[in-house]
Amino acid sequence: MKRSVNTALVGLALAGLLAGCAPATGGAGASTSGPTAPATDVAASPEATATPSETPTATPSQTPTTRPVSIPTDCTDLVDAATYAATMGDAPLNDPAYFGQPMGQVAPTAPGADADLRDVVASAQVLRCGWADVRADVTGLFADVSTVDAATAAAYPAWLAEGREPTSVFWLDGVVYDCSEAYGGSLCRYVTTHPMYGVDMADTVLVRDDVVVTVSQRNFPTDDLMGSIVTRLWG
Repeated sequence: MKRSVNTALVGLALAGLLAGCAPATGGAGASTSGPTAPATDVAASPEATATPSETPTATPSQTPTTRPVSIPTDCTDLVDAATYAATMGDAPLNDPAYFGQPMGQVAPTAPGADADLRDVVASAQVLRCGWADVRADVTGLFADVSTVDAATAAAYPAWLAEGREPTSVFWLDGVVYDCSEAYGGSLCRYVTTHPMYGVDMADTVLVRDDVVVTVSQRNFPTDDLMGSIVTRLWG
């Protein structure tokens, strides 16, 4: 807020108030403006096409709130009930037949000696969520929350935006993210198309304070899911 006051000889004061616009922190960002259809058909055919809707509604001038972060302990509490019903629907949550690791609230682990920054953030996860059906080919939605040290938080966005040679077949290995300021932090996003099925895949990362929120989508459109997560975590 910026206030400018000019005093006239007659002692009258005029005050102008300019208030900036801040985005509603209610949803992936996600970064992509796209369809808002609920993702209940996790067994969608490979031919189905979907546009991830994680385009941030935030502006670079956004002022973050001062409320401390509150990270839920259950994946069903990562967003409000209405958003959960419209987005995740009845998609299987943390199905052990799909995931070969602990899901839900998890304890951070020590990263390996040769870990890159993505590995460091992954080892710092405190909430790990996945909505995917083992019968649904590539279709799935994944959301993770990590708490990291200040050095990792400061370096991670630039690392994501930096090109490097891939060292594995992981679809996000070596890709260059598009990063900007949004949702009170740094938002980085990468979108591509599955080479076999032709469906959209997106990875959206928000680094805010010492928290990293990662939303990955494969043939699973959402409507500003990141904003809904931000509202749940920071209010």
